[in-house]
Amino acid sequence: MELMRRLTEVFFLYLQASNWYTGGFASKDCTVTVNQEPFIEGHLTKNVTINCTFTHAYCHSTPKVLWFKINTNQTTNLCSGACSSKSSNGRFTLSDTSSGDNAALRIQQLTQADNGMYYCGVAFQKSPSIKSKQMGNGTMLVLKGPTDIGSDLLLQSTLIMILTLYTICITILLVQTIRLMRQANSNHNHSRNDPNEEQKSRAFKDLALEFNKKYRNKKHATEVNEEKQETQLQGAQHDDSIYQNA
Repeated sequence: MELMRRLTEVFFLYLQASNWYTGGFASKDCTVTVNQEPFIEGHLTKNVTINCTFTHAYCHSTPKVLWFKINTNQTTNLCSGACSSKSSNGRFTLSDTSSGDNAALRIQQLTQADNGMYYCGVAFQKSPSIKSKQMGNGTMLVLKGPTDIGSDLLLQSTLIMILTLYTICITILLVQTIRLMRQANSNHNHSRNDPNEEQKSRAFKDLALEFNKKYRNKKHATEVNEEKQETQLQGAQHDDSIYQNA
């Protein structure tokens, strides 16, 4: 808040010194609203554009634009008198305000010293209203060097590699799952056509029991027949002995 108050005082003092500000109020005051993006990122040795848009009502003259930079409690006026579409100090250029409500500042060949807060001020010179001279809330410009760019590229490459490995793992898992499902279906269909091992084992046991039963019955019948024959033979011998004694 103290910084904004001090900057506003500097802005109006500058306007007064340039004869932009006069006293008095009109029935319909010229009112200006200035908007700035809070944050912007730039890269060393490159160019950057800091946007500043404004709206106005009951203002009938051409606006004048000022840009201020604050860094380490030092305020710098970037334009001498008023900013224009022509290059100022070799690196600062203002967009043409006559074609629209845009007062963007373009900075060429960024250096580390360009870090800081940039404030946009818009004033309608012919209006006596204090509302016709307003400033934005400022834009913080943060610069990145080649090291930061390299770090970003490394991070992006790492993320791409991780996503690729993740995709490969998911693909392999899906292939294995589909293969197991097909194998299970094949085994299920095969079990429908052929008896399983348990059924085969049970059938073999039943046949073995039946064979054993028949074998035992046959053996028992043979033993019974042999006993009968032996009994008959013994009876015939006994009869022959009786006939001989007679």
